[in-house]
Amino acid sequence: MKPFATSSKIYSNDNNSQDTAILAKAANIREPDQILNPVFFPIPASPLMAAEILNKTVNLKTVIKKFNSLKEKYDFILVEGIGGIMVPITTRVSLQDIMRKMNLPIIIVSRTKLGSINHTILTISACKETKIPIIGVIFNQMPKHPDIVESLTPKYVEKLTQVKTISIIPRMDKCNFKKIGSYLGKNAIIKNLIFDLTDK
Repeated sequence: MKPFATSSKIYSNDNNSQDTAILAKAANIREPDQILNPVFFPIPASPLMAAEILNKTVNLKTVIKKFNSLKEKYDFILVEGIGGIMVPITTRVSLQDIMRKMNLPIIIVSRTKLGSINHTILTISACKETKIPIIGVIFNQMPKHPDIVESLTPKYVEKLTQVKTISIIPRMDKCNFKKIGSYLGKNAIIKNLIFDLTDK
């Protein structure tokens, strides 16, 4: 599920957002787009700003209702955020508030470029402050030949926050969800996580 999406254009007849289309294909599910992505605005901005520019409103009750309907139907749901944890959804609600309402733990996806330590620690701090459980951090697009800063960034984030690194995904040529899925499928932490979510 991707509750909120914004973009400069509508992706296709079936999916407003390209992200939602990729998620649905990767998960091999055929749910209506309005269930998987109940809020979409064709302006690349935060949902709050996009809604105000278009003179629209965000119906949070609908988002939660559709999330709950998916929750009843599937063993577990992967919910993709938008931008970052403090992205404003309305004037009073951020993505962080939605995560708390959905009672979701978080996997933080970061990168190893300059500035990532600051951004990642800020996200972790915000989660800890509001008691959102953190599963761990995935560092994405590690260069094939990282410099010393890029190679050490995951270690420093882990050392400074005591939040474990789940995976470091290398930058891939012709990247797609199958290649990433195959790579992550070999990761013991992720395999155990999925097992714990689906074992009943």
